[in-house]
Amino acid sequence: MKQLRYYILFIGILSLCTSCVDDLLNRNTTTQLSSDLYWRNADDALYTTMGVYEATRTLFGRDYYFDGQGEFQYTRGTSLGSGTWNPGANGSGFGYMWNNAYRVINRANFVIANVDPMIEKETIADTKKRLEQIKGENYFLRALAYFRLIQLWGDVPYYDHVLNGNDEATSLSRTPIAEIKDKIISDLTYAISVLPASYSSADRGRATQVAAYGFRGKVKLYWASWKKNGWDELQGFTKDATEANTYFQQAAQDFKQVITAYGLKLYKEGNPGTADSPSYWELFNATSTEYDPEIIFSVQYGGPNMQGQGEEMLRDFGTRTTGNAQCWVTPVNRLVDRYQSLTTGDFLEPVILNSSETLAGGACNPQTYLNRDYRMKATILWNGQTLLRISTDGMTLGASMPFKFGSSDGVNYINYDAPGIPGYLFRKWVRQWGGAERSQGPQDFYLMRLADVYLMYCEAGNEVNGPSQELVDLIDKIRKRGNLPGLAPEKYADKAMFFKAIEQERIVELVAEGQRPFDIRRWRKVEEIWGAPGGLGLTMYNTQGVRVRDEFRNVSARDYQRYYIYQIPAAERERNPNLTQNQPWL
Repeated sequence: MKQLRYYILFIGILSLCTSCVDDLLNRNTTTQLSSDLYWRNADDALYTTMGVYEATRTLFGRDYYFDGQGEFQYTRGTSLGSGTWNPGANGSGFGYMWNNAYRVINRANFVIANVDPMIEKETIADTKKRLEQIKGENYFLRALAYFRLIQLWGDVPYYDHVLNGNDEATSLSRTPIAEIKDKIISDLTYAISVLPASYSSADRGRATQVAAYGFRGKVKLYWASWKKNGWDELQGFTKDATEANTYFQQAAQDFKQVITAYGLKLYKEGNPGTADSPSYWELFNATSTEYDPEIIFSVQYGGPNMQGQGEEMLRDFGTRTTGNAQCWVTPVNRLVDRYQSLTTGDFLEPVILNSSETLAGGACNPQTYLNRDYRMKATILWNGQTLLRISTDGMTLGASMPFKFGSSDGVNYINYDAPGIPGYLFRKWVRQWGGAERSQGPQDFYLMRLADVYLMYCEAGNEVNGPSQELVDLIDKIRKRGNLPGLAPEKYADKAMFFKAIEQERIVELVAEGQRPFDIRRWRKVEEIWGAPGGLGLTMYNTQGVRVRDEFRNVSARDYQRYYIYQIPAAERERNPNLTQNQPWL
């Protein structure tokens, strides 16, 4: 897809001028390119499809901010409504994401509307096949956008055609989620039928048949979870255990196809590397791993040589010492407590929040972190851990520098310059090579990895038939990359115990990839984590035992309801009186 990034820059701009509706209410029909001038061949269709990929990147490219709405990541500011940690704040202020999703949909609809006549007229079999594949890519991307919309808002307006001006856009009503789910699955099924299993090196990164299977399974898994656990905040939605079981079965079938039919393996076949150089870290800090078979689908970034095509992960995860970054997201001690013992394969005692650097088990004592899951070293910096300096312009590497919470001079210790952080920094996603400033990185952001598919398959299979050796073996493959022993038999003694093992691996394997809050919602775990409404909630402390914030303290039941479903953007409802509001926001 590196080649396609140039298409995005030089040709994708063209697609933005073709009046594919950028959001639900913003279009200009007078600038459409005539089919006589533009829609002449498959290259035209592909170049315009790059505009759809670009919009998809805007929608999903910073999903890691969502983790700030879970219990394991601290997100400064209010980038995703998580700054004050009032659960009601999480579902408001998301109008831009609503529009970002519809931008993908409108662009995809525009391409499909123009490609369909080309397919009908084409007489050369290979060209027709290529056009059908391009159509399948747009079906796939449209499905992803609608899936994000229903995850956050439930019922939303659905359409699969180019809108006929603002009159139509402002008259749309919300479509029941069950109908949209069926449409999403239908789009992904079509994508499966026409997309290739893989591409040549020049076209890597485009949607594949593998990705379509994976996301179709994920949509079915979410539907099964909602039908099993309920979605009380979505008006008219009902539980149905029988339907849930059917969709768990179907999800498992799709995931198994991904696992068995394409020869995919975990990065380095799950080899953990060494304690000081874990292989897991390489997945998130080397562009050479972006196309490893473990990566099923990602949003693509071009980096410093392509204006506006860079990612901002260094800015968000790094420090002033690493490229003048801003440290917007950081891990918390609850995440540290999730990394298990290399000896027992089980949890250790929680770290003791204390400023002493010698206290046994203390959070500020580097010895506390020895002999744990290798993925902790790959993910987190604690006192004494080092990163390479990166110059302010991002171009030059310097010597390594240690991190020490409470000491942030930029001379002897890493300058994190981030008030209120809980005492740890991320290593995951923090670039350790020069050549790009903090907002112009080339690192792709992964939307689905094989490890995630393993875990979703285990979840679906466990729901249908309980634990099996096949499922346990998959969990153990993931644990191997942390150099952990396999699951002890008591960890898969029954469905409930095995579910906990699956959840544990999802927490440590997928941290900072935007998965946890969506799991919390579909599993209905808010009260399990933070307690009943009106209670004390949780309090976050830093490593020295100083309070950082209260979480869900003395909140109402309605605040919790607002965590489960987002507010239909007020600006959209002002433009369109047919858009009803979700009940907790009335």
